[in-house]
This record gives sequence, structure tokens and C-alpha cells, in this order.
Amino acid sequence: MHLLDDLVDYAHRMSSDHLAFGTSGNLSVRDDEALWITPSGVPFEETAIDNVVGIAIASGKIIHGSARPSSELPLHLALYRQRRDVGGIVHTHSEYATIFAVLGQPIIPVHYQMARSCYQVNCAEYATYGSEQLAQNALATLGSRDRAVLLRNHGLVAVGDQLSLAYQTALDVEWMARLLYRARSIGDPRVLSPLEVEQVREQFRHYGQ
Repeated sequence: MHLLDDLVDYAHRMSSDHLAFGTSGNLSVRDDEALWITPSGVPFEETAIDNVVGIAIASGKIIHGSARPSSELPLHLALYRQRRDVGGIVHTHSEYATIFAVLGQPIIPVHYQMARSCYQVNCAEYATYGSEQLAQNALATLGSRDRAVLLRNHGLVAVGDQLSLAYQTALDVEWMARLLYRARSIGDPRVLSPLEVEQVREQFRHYGQ
């Protein structure tokens, strides 16, 4: 199944792309009325089709696999249940995005690349990892058009209609967080207006081949 191949491939990239370290973070992909999610406590490079876990979205029950699913399963379930447009989720503890999460500050649009994700990446209120409250806080903060949200004192969640888009969003947000961090270290960067970001978003619709 290509969905599982993609899930494993992107899991293997998490460490080399500096989106996670050790076993922190998780990924999932929607498969109609089910989701497939990375296992709990397994290093990303050891993720395989044999240890990813299938979950029924409606009930939250395991339908395939013997491993324990990621502890952030409630977060993934909540997003899939409330956002029918979401087909893939990437949760990271990438360094620069997490710096802003620790500060409780949004990643503001100092570069037009932000238009791919949202106007700015806002920060959800803190809740214990793996909890239903964390899931609800993320949902409450993630705008209907947003592809990313910070989790206070925790990390980043990126979503997309496909796993590949969610993963690219996680990469984009980490790059923008690093850019903003470094720009602020030497000055006061100009922030793009909502209109400027929206104009870029419209141009992106016609970008590429």
C-alpha cells in the first residue's frame, strides 16, 4: 500500500531533516475511515510497515498491528475527525519551531514563503502531551485554512491534504522559524501584511509545472 510506504519513508527522514531527535515526534496518514500512525517509542529509522498501527478514526480502536501507537494518538484522531481536508499529520520537536513554542510566541510572516502554511503559526495553550486537552487546544488554535500550529512548551503540528504536503509544511515552518530567530538577533524584521500574504497565496496557485 503506497500510503504505508510514504509513512515509513517520511518517518525515516525525520532525523536527517532535523525535524526530530530520538523518538520524539510522530506521523500519520489518513486511509479513508482509518489512520496509520507511527509506533510509540520506536526510533524513526526503525519504523517499518510491520510496526505502524492502523486505527479506526471513529472509535479510536486499533484495527491493525500489535505495536502501541504513538502517545499523541488523541491529537491525530481529533484533527482527522474535525478536519476532513486533512490527509496527513506531522508532529515535530524541531529546534527553531520549538524555541517559539517554548516562548509561546507565534512565528510571524517575515517571508512570503509563510503563505504556503498560514498567515502566521499561532501557539496553542499548554497541556500534557498525549492528553485530550492538548488535542482540543491545538484544534482551537489551528485556523480552518492553517496548515500548522505550535504547541506551547512542546513542538509543532503540521497538516496537509496529503502526508507529503504536511511534511513539506513542517520543513517550511522550521526554516521560517530559523530565519525569524536569526533576523531578530541583528534587527527588527519587517512583517508582511495579511493582504501581502494573501496575494502571494494566490500566486502560489499557479506556481510550478
